Amino acid sequence: SDLAFEELTVIKQLKAIEALIDENIRPMLQMDGGDMEVIDIQKADDGKIDVYIRYMGACSGCSHGGAGGGTLIAIENMLTTTLSPNIRVMPV
Repeated sequence: SDLAFEELTVIKQLKAIEALIDENIRPMLQMDGGDMEVIDIQKADDGKIDVYIRYMGACSGCSHGGAGGGTLIAIENMLTTTLSPNIRVMPV
């Protein structure tokens, strides 16, 4: 799409996020018996786009999945560099 990520509908934002996660993150999580899902996307008052995710399976109890974990940082870095620097990933 020629539109900026912020200008897309929430459905198109979700599809773009899911496509990147399916290609770059989900296979690694599934190899370890885990997975993740995008729960919601909301525009925050500070102009950021909050992407709420939930870890599932083996990842739900993994110490690396928490707010300071490497997986969360990798997801956020991938989304901010590929889609928009305004994305913030929030684990639920």
